[in-house]
Amino acid sequence: MVGPLFDQAYRRSILGFVLMCFAGCGGSSGSVVDVLAASSYTDVADELETLLEDDLGINVRFSFGSSGAFLEQLNQGAPAAAVITADDKTMRRLESAKLVDASIAINRNDLIIVTSDSDVGRAINSLVDLAASDDAVTVVCADSAPCGAATDQLLKQAGLTLSPASREPNVRATLTKVILGEADAAIVYGTDARVHPDLRSVEIVDTVDVIGRAAAVKGKTHGSDIVESLRSAAAMQILADAGFSAP
Repeated sequence: MVGPLFDQAYRRSILGFVLMCFAGCGGSSGSVVDVLAASSYTDVADELETLLEDDLGINVRFSFGSSGAFLEQLNQGAPAAAVITADDKTMRRLESAKLVDASIAINRNDLIIVTSDSDVGRAINSLVDLAASDDAVTVVCADSAPCGAATDQLLKQAGLTLSPASREPNVRATLTKVILGEADAAIVYGTDARVHPDLRSVEIVDTVDVIGRAAAVKGKTHGSDIVESLRSAAAMQILADAGFSAP
């Protein structure tokens, strides 16, 4: 008959074996460090993940969304060690809420018009044309997203009014409407237009610059190391190759 003391010792030995196996067999090496990033960084994510993993010796995973939703996500406990926003304003809100450490500027982006290669699309050659068109189905970002706030600022400074068919949650959703043929034109970031040469790109005179920023999430391991690596020459080159400008 097995006594209670033997049973307790047996269970402790099994637990000890499991813990040693976890530590010695690479259990911790499989952990992933999350970076919450604006959707405009989708096309550079793979290269940045590789750079960060090589620099820091950790597994990195980028998660994308609208920068405008980051405040709520972090307040709800999103497991991110660092955050990259598409604009200054969103990052300032995160800093004011004391959710992140002091941020750094990592790039500059600008707004551009993309159109379908159709009769309606080819008739748009300026922001004035876009605002004046009665035929074009136009989409822009929601005003809660940095690209939408920048679009509103752009139209205001140009003294123009636009009546979009819809306002999408982020820049990728906005661009996708034109790609799928559900819209004739959209205002997006230049870097997003760059990866779709099948769409027409129309430069905007006196466009609005949007500054991307990165910050470590308070109390999270590896956050400050990630931000430091993002300001490296190698990271800046990855961003430059994708069409981002220096901040």
